Amino acid sequence: MTTNLIPMLQLLEESREELVAFRLAGSVDRHDYEVMLPILEEKIKQYGKIRVYAELQEAEEISLQALWEDLKFDFRHAGDFRKVALVGNRKWLDWLTVMASPFTTAKIRHFEVLESDKALEWVRRDDE
Repeated sequence: MTTNLIPMLQLLEESREELVAFRLAGSVDRHDYEVMLPILEEKIKQYGKIRVYAELQEAEEISLQALWEDLKFDFRHAGDFRKVALVGNRKWLDWLTVMASPFTTAKIRHFEVLESDKALEWVRRDDE
């Protein structure tokens, strides 16, 4: 059995205060959003604007339903994100970063997998 196709959502220990850090591996589906969205909603209620660090490992497939849930959440909370760091080596992350930018006031950057430390440092910093 190939384990890289099993959806996996993991909240990372770096999640503190207004930072939500998570790792998604395998295919991304509606279940992943049903788990993640309440966490994001709670942090937004608690802190107003939040920061997100997202590692996407072997996330080759995003279902249309999951993408729709993501877009609905993003439009509703477009002003609630301070910074978003997307970490992964897929070209569609660059595309997603560019496409999402006009719809939010958040600073969004894509980092390669080997730059995960740099991504965490960037998303935590207040100087940008």
